[in-house]
Amino acid sequence: MTSEFTRPDWVEERPYQSRAVEQWVDGNAQGILKMATGTGKTITSLLAAEHVSNVFDGNIALIVAVPYQHLVEQWAEDVREFGADPILAYKSRNYWQEPFQQQALAFNTGARETFTVITTHNTFATEAFQSELSRISQANQMLIADEVHHMGAPHLKSALPDQIPMRMGLSATPERWYDEEGTEALNQYFSGGVVYEYSLAEAIENGALCEYYYIPHIVELTDEEALEYEELSSKIGRLASRIDDDLGDADLQSNYKLKQALFKRARLLGTAEGKLERLSRLVPEQGDVHHMLVYCGDGSVERESSGRTKRHVDATVELLRKDLGVRAKRFTAEEDQNEREELLAEFERGDLEALVAIRCLDEGVDVPATETAYILASSSNPRQFVQRRGRILRPHKNKEFAVVHDFIVSPPQRLADGDGPVFSAERSLVRKELERVMMFAESARNHPDADVDGIPTSEASLQDLKRRFNLLDL
Repeated sequence: MTSEFTRPDWVEERPYQSRAVEQWVDGNAQGILKMATGTGKTITSLLAAEHVSNVFDGNIALIVAVPYQHLVEQWAEDVREFGADPILAYKSRNYWQEPFQQQALAFNTGARETFTVITTHNTFATEAFQSELSRISQANQMLIADEVHHMGAPHLKSALPDQIPMRMGLSATPERWYDEEGTEALNQYFSGGVVYEYSLAEAIENGALCEYYYIPHIVELTDEEALEYEELSSKIGRLASRIDDDLGDADLQSNYKLKQALFKRARLLGTAEGKLERLSRLVPEQGDVHHMLVYCGDGSVERESSGRTKRHVDATVELLRKDLGVRAKRFTAEEDQNEREELLAEFERGDLEALVAIRCLDEGVDVPATETAYILASSSNPRQFVQRRGRILRPHKNKEFAVVHDFIVSPPQRLADGDGPVFSAERSLVRKELERVMMFAESARNHPDADVDGIPTSEASLQDLKRRFNLLDL
C-alpha cells in the first residue's frame, strides 16, 4: 500500500534534512530537532511523518501543535501539499470537534489511512482536545511540537500525553530561558532532548541561509534618560540586595517592585531617543531603500513637535514616511490576519519598502525578501535574536546577502566609574549585551577574523564600550 502522506514533487530533500530524520528515527522516533531558524524545520518534520506513514503501510495519525493561530494556517498549507486533509483545531470547539470525531472514527475503523490535526498549544492543552485525542488509535500517533520551547510552560507540559509513541519537537532554541525545570520536562518527554542539531554556520556554509554583514551601533542616552536610568539602576540595586540567591528566578517572579523596575529600565533602553536619531542618518546612507525590516521597542517616546508621547513603533513609521520618504507600515498584534497577509504580499512585491514590528515577526512569519534589518530594540532573551537573525537570513531569489544593523545602548559614563556594586551590576548587564552582539557577529561576513575591505568590523566598533566596563576578554 502506498502512503497517502507523500511529499510533493517540488520538495527536494537536502542532506541535512535526511540526517535529521535518520537521527530522530535512530532515537526511537522521539527527540528534538535543534535547527537554525529558516532552515526548513517544517518540511523536515513532514518528511519524518512521511517515513512513519510508509513504515505503517500508509497509516498515520499526525498531531501538529503550534504556538499561534496564524501558524495553524501556515502549517495547513504545507500539510495539504503532502496530500493530507488536516482538521484545524483552534478557536471554539464548535468549529473542530465534530470533524475531529468523524475523521477519528474513520481512521480507527480503517475507512481512511491518514488522520491529521493542526492545533495551537493552548487548544492542545485543553481537556476537550485531550479527550478527543485519547480516542484515536494510539499505535501510529505522531506528535510534531513546533517551537517546542513553549511547551515547557507549566500549563502546557502537564498536558503532554504519554500515549503518543512518536514525538518530535522543533526549535532553533529549545532551552527555556531561566526555566531549568521546564527544559528538563521537555528533555524527558522527548527522550533525552536534542537528537539532531543544525547550526547557523552550517546553514550558511551549505547555502540554506544567506550570508550577512553585521554592524553594531553604540547609542548614548540623553542627559534626561541617563538620570532616569541611574535612578532605576539604584532602585534595582536596593531591591536586589534584599533578595537571597542573587536575582534567582523564583525570587524575581515574586518581587513585583523589582520586576517593575527592571521592566521600566528595559523599556527605557528599548526606546532611547538616540536610536531614532541614528536611524534617520543611517537610512539615507543606505541608498536605495527596499525590503527593510525595523524592530522597535514596545514603549513610547516623546515627540518634540507636539510634546506628546507616541508609541515607539508609530514614531518609527512616522520618521520613515514623513521625514525620509520611505513607504513603511507597521506589522503588530493590532493588525488582523488578513491585514498581515496583505502587508507581507506588498513587502514581497516591493510596493512596501519597510515593515516596522515589535515582536510579531519573531516566530513563524516568513519574510525571505528582507535585505536590510535595523534592530532598534531586543530583549535579553537569546531566543529572540536567534530567531530574528534566522528570519532575516532566509534565502530569496533576489538576495545575495543581508545587512543587519544592531543598536546597543551604552549605560551612562558615571556608572562605569568605580568598582562598587553598581558598577558590578552594570558590567554584568553590558556583558550580556556584548555576548549577544558577539553571537550575532561570529558568523557574519565582517567578523573580525574575516578579510573584507570597506566594512566596519563588529570588534572595532565595540572596543570603547569593552574598555569602559573592563570586558576586553570578550
